[in-house]
Amino acid sequence: MATKEQELINYFRQIKNRGWFETKRHGDQCLGNTFEDLIGKPEDNKSEADYYGIELKAHRSITKSMISLFSKAPSYPRKVNTHLRETYGVIDEKYEKKVLNTTVSGLRDNSHRGGYSFKVIVNKNLERIYLQIRNIATKEIIDDEVYWTFSVLNKALEKKLSKIAILYGDEKYEDGKHYIRYTEMRIIENLTLEKLIKSIEDGKLLIDIRIGVYASGKNEGKTHDHGTAFRMHLNDLLNLYGTVKIID
Repeated sequence: MATKEQELINYFRQIKNRGWFETKRHGDQCLGNTFEDLIGKPEDNKSEADYYGIELKAHRSITKSMISLFSKAPSYPRKVNTHLRETYGVIDEKYEKKVLNTTVSGLRDNSHRGGYSFKVIVNKNLERIYLQIRNIATKEIIDDEVYWTFSVLNKALEKKLSKIAILYGDEKYEDGKHYIRYTEMRIIENLTLEKLIKSIEDGKLLIDIRIGVYASGKNEGKTHDHGTAFRMHLNDLLNLYGTVKIID
């Protein structure tokens, strides 16, 4: 009996052999969502891996965008993202609501138009990753109590990232229609918590805080927490895992 990994490989090869085909999907998630449509997987926002323990990620062949590995709000304090938005956010002029969008590294302080800088600090003794916030003008640390625990990150790793299948593909438009094709799949595994933590210290795994406002629909004008995403560039991800199986 074929393993789920081999089953996924078989699906990929069948779809790749179709070459270019039309899709109604658009946007950054087009390749991944279309593939899930084709293998009969419904969309969801679950914290578990997409396909029987294998997380599916897609990457346009022509882009250098970052890949989101998982989303995880800080472990402490309670209602932490509300605290961060209300304390360090800036006013969205259209909706007059505070928003906070910033990308944070473990390598250096960033800067935010609200007058604050953000950096993540790894504390291996306490097994925590702290969000350190400074006043840009005075350089003073004004908040260093927000943190993620190592155990929370390890759970995300075990649920979603023990094995990842990265789909490569291309897109084109002809006569007003949208076409895609799949060119390659890479299966990576053997990521450890130690490697994950080091990639944060090295500034390769970045943390995106994304608390905005709904721009349309029934919730227009209401606060929208897009999730605190842990993201990195594809090449860094491949190097981080170390074990790569190429399917073409």
